[in-house]
Amino acid sequence: MLAACVAVVTALAILSILFYVVLQHRLDRDANDTLHSRAQAVLATVRVNGGHVSVGESPRDAFLDQRVWLFDASGAVERPIAPIGVQRVAGQLAAAGRPARRDAPSDTRLLAEPIIEKGRRAGMVVTAVSLAPYEHTKHIALITLLVLDAVILLVFVVCARALVRRALGPVAWMTEQAQDWSEHDLDRRFALGKPHDELTALAATLDALLGRLGASLRHEQRFSAEVAHELRTPLTALRGEAELGLKNRNSEEMREALEAVLRHTDRMAQVVETLVTAAQREADPHQGTVAASDAADAVAAACTELAEQRGVVLEVSDGHEPVEVDADAGITTQILVPIVENALRYGRSRVSLEYAHEGEAIVFRVIDDGPGVRSEEADTIFDPGVRGSSSDGTTGAGLGLALARRLARAAGGDVSAEPAAAGGRFAVRLPAS
Repeated sequence: MLAACVAVVTALAILSILFYVVLQHRLDRDANDTLHSRAQAVLATVRVNGGHVSVGESPRDAFLDQRVWLFDASGAVERPIAPIGVQRVAGQLAAAGRPARRDAPSDTRLLAEPIIEKGRRAGMVVTAVSLAPYEHTKHIALITLLVLDAVILLVFVVCARALVRRALGPVAWMTEQAQDWSEHDLDRRFALGKPHDELTALAATLDALLGRLGASLRHEQRFSAEVAHELRTPLTALRGEAELGLKNRNSEEMREALEAVLRHTDRMAQVVETLVTAAQREADPHQGTVAASDAADAVAAACTELAEQRGVVLEVSDGHEPVEVDADAGITTQILVPIVENALRYGRSRVSLEYAHEGEAIVFRVIDDGPGVRSEEADTIFDPGVRGSSSDGTTGAGLGLALARRLARAAGGDVSAEPAAAGGRFAVRLPAS
């Protein structure tokens, strides 16, 4: 609306100025034509006898009413009633002895024409015309232009605003509907048919967007539900068998084994609950904070058994200063454990877990001396079910890295594979408290 109003105002201003300039030029020309016609009419009645100039047919009163001055060599022959300033300008024009035009006080314009007799100048005729009517006409025209421009602009603004509001009304309605459906009913669609104009094209785009959003949400829900369903039953049975074994057997080795089973069962149950929570209610990880050192120690404790089985040394490097992560302790552990376990599976002899405060984030880095990650796989290994080409056949569903990245992004951070000269290098960025 603002751009349209500026354009209309500019166009009206240009047209009004052009009209006013043309009108002013035309009125100025009419005044000059009147002066010239009056001078010619007077010259036709002037008589020259023995160097003296006189009026012929025209009565003196009529001659004076026309505001005409008649001069000969001795001075003024006829002089109408006029202000002193006008009289002075008329005398100056006559004294100049040549055709000339000049504006005088009291909105008066004068024109001087020579009286020629036998090829010689015998005197001068000076005619005058009042510019007041012309100025009045220009004043009326200017006021009329301004009023007309204001009316045109007002009508344009009212009409344009109504048209724009009417044209954009469906867009506003579609925006509100799409926002409401995206939050409460992803199955609703505009269904306006094949696109044939801007609005139907927008509707088709929003329908496609809602469709992709709904499909993505259904995929996430189905994925989470399947994982939870597949793991809950065996976990329950495993825990029941472990508890039964602890009650009925006295072997120290059996007790240690069953206690390990219980620890792993509890951890798997926690993973399932975290996954289900993140999928169904978009888990809010900002429910507490945890010290980075505590999170690193918890991850090391959870991965100690795997490190011993693989014969890999797991090192935890303390930071230079105490820092806290703006995420729940359980969420932070669930993010880091899959990354460390992945490094333990591929590392040959050593895996290090270190952390540092970088800007507004706490960065955990997991470094191993394994085969590393190819540059073309730096993103795909985080997709569910995808395993890197360096896999050694270790059993697994390929969900650990995907779950870690998902939880990290839900917490306002991210997980990425960083380039390294040798071995693998993963960075986990989480917001600092």
